[in-house]
Amino acid sequence: MLHRPDCSLLQEGTEPPADPQAGLAGLISDHLVDYAVEVRPIYEALRRVVGQIAGLLILAQLTRRAEVLELPELLACQARCEEAEERLRALTEKRGVPAAHVRALDTCHRLCRAILDFFPQWRRSMDPDGEFALMEERLRAAYQHLSASSWDKGGLAMIDFRNACCSCETQISKN
Repeated sequence: MLHRPDCSLLQEGTEPPADPQAGLAGLISDHLVDYAVEVRPIYEALRRVVGQIAGLLILAQLTRRAEVLELPELLACQARCEEAEERLRALTEKRGVPAAHVRALDTCHRLCRAILDFFPQWRRSMDPDGEFALMEERLRAAYQHLSASSWDKGGLAMIDFRNACCSCETQISKN
């Protein structure tokens, strides 16, 4: 199931770090600009990876077809995730980067990587619904960490899903 970001079901599971933006306030303006330039491609890549994984999970759940595993979109998502990993690795090797912010991005990346590594397993599973549920839980956690690492001044903003359709909307309209 796909849920809006403000859906109460998304609040369950792994909580994002306490305050990944705390270290951002301590950066001197020149360092702040440099950091923003370096972190933005990572954030953008992870934002796309989270979105692509969500789409692939929906497609796999609805069709239950093995062809989903051969889609070029899956390969593109994996490549984008690897690119984010390389950039993250280079960023963490630098001195003076806000550790909590980088940690939130790294956690998002690790969760996405785990989903992508695990994604083909649903085809061989006796309980594909259980496999999908686990991947969805990890995706919710990745989304929370990515949301926590949003930083308007640095140009790191999430996409607004308030007008998207999902199962939450059905619950809202019934009340």
